Amino acid sequence: MQCRHSFCTRILCQDSCWKEKHTMRAAELQDHMRKVGTWVDWERTCDRFIIGDPETEVKGIAVAWQARFAALREAINRGCNLFVTHEPVFYRHMDDDESVFTAAHAREKKAFIEENGLVIFRCHDVWDRMPEIGIVDSWAKQLGLSDKLGGDGFHSVYRSPAAGLRRLAEYVLSKTRDLGQDSVEMVGDPNAVVTNVGIGCGAITRYETMINLGADAIIGTDDGMSYWSGGSWTLDGGIPLVIVNHCTAEEPGMRSLAEYIQREFPEVRTEFISQGCMFRTVS
Repeated sequence: MQCRHSFCTRILCQDSCWKEKHTMRAAELQDHMRKVGTWVDWERTCDRFIIGDPETEVKGIAVAWQARFAALREAINRGCNLFVTHEPVFYRHMDDDESVFTAAHAREKKAFIEENGLVIFRCHDVWDRMPEIGIVDSWAKQLGLSDKLGGDGFHSVYRSPAAGLRRLAEYVLSKTRDLGQDSVEMVGDPNAVVTNVGIGCGAITRYETMINLGADAIIGTDDGMSYWSGGSWTLDGGIPLVIVNHCTAEEPGMRSLAEYIQREFPEVRTEFISQGCMFRTVS
């Protein structure tokens, strides 16, 4: 292709011409994430191509929290053949358990992916700890938390936006309704005093860690706790707890990921597919 920038020297227009000529391969996204994610153990991570040919020419990129059937169909409808997911495709953390395919819908899902030429890349460990725009910091921004007191990469502690547990729960609900969260769970005395609140990274919500970092209340997720364990631990300790859906807490970070990929790979269109809270409550 001849350069259209006739007024430029070859050196000055080199980058622009390259973008016109360049055809992105799916593998380039993984290469980029490996360079960025210096904190990831790339020999053991779940961040890899789950299914599809990494050498595939990318026509469009879809980003979603999870590669569920509905999201895969939506990706195809939007003209995307590279799908970036945060959570597993086939229901196990490492996507390496062949027993899942005893279920008919799992076999159908795999066949659908293959028949439509989709390539699926898992971006989990990189994005969990990506500074400022990753899962934890994007969740904090969604919640309107800004006065940060401490953190360890997976957890952060902020000055609480509300003084009591009930008010904190109401505040969290107001910040997550647009993500499909129609209610939040509250554990503890509704009138308990709250000063500093801890948040985690999706299902990585280690309560003791957040308390040790200076939190006296916790905003956790359903996948990040068990009531018989974490629930009783917070009740016995008098620690106020608010719980949202796992996807709710991580969707803001996935939107940030889609925006990041679009900036880094401007020659290919990136589409964000919103999923939001996985459940609805009936009362």
